[in-house]
Amino acid sequence: MIRFSLTIFLFCFYCIKPANAVLYSKDQIQTLASQHAESVYPKQQGENVTGVATSIDPRIKIKPCESELSMTAPNVSGYSRNLTVRVRCLDSAGWSLYVPVQMKVLVPILVASQTIGKGDILDSSSMKLAMLDKSYARKNSLSDLEQVIGAKAKQQILPGQAIMNNNLCFVCKNELVTIQANTKGLTVKASGYALSDGSFGDVIRVRNSSSNRIINARVSDIGKVQINL
Repeated sequence: MIRFSLTIFLFCFYCIKPANAVLYSKDQIQTLASQHAESVYPKQQGENVTGVATSIDPRIKIKPCESELSMTAPNVSGYSRNLTVRVRCLDSAGWSLYVPVQMKVLVPILVASQTIGKGDILDSSSMKLAMLDKSYARKNSLSDLEQVIGAKAKQQILPGQAIMNNNLCFVCKNELVTIQANTKGLTVKASGYALSDGSFGDVIRVRNSSSNRIINARVSDIGKVQINL
């Protein structure tokens, strides 16, 4: 009888978890994984990043852990919609599991605040910044409101629609432009006429008003082009 009682005692002793061990719920682990993914994500200035962990398989049994959980997210580089966080218990008889985290990345993008008609001149009342999914931030999307004030819409833009660089003309065909020529630290200005529409950064043909010479110049601002001599 004494031997039987001692056996039960020893069995129960080894079943009891250490007093400082923590039994993490799956919700807690998912939250920790999401927070870690957000902290290591290489976000750019102005971006808003939120991580949402995938639910852990209900068949997985989580054991108590005496040490603080270790979080790592290998191969984090550049924009990605998904990260995988490795969660580990570093006890001698520890455990590990992988938690997929979906990343939602919002970036500031200029959108129309009202209907902008073809040929309308953009001002601060016709557009605003909105936080949109980064997938909308294409090469031609814009985020600097001041840069596009005074540009002309080449097509209709509806409320909430992203304002794209190629939907605007900073310099419009047959309009007078300022030609800025840079040479050896000096800047010379002249006037001319644009022979085609151009958005910021585009290279267009311009006719010099004084010489009638046609040059290729890069659109640098509203009504301005630039060449380097």
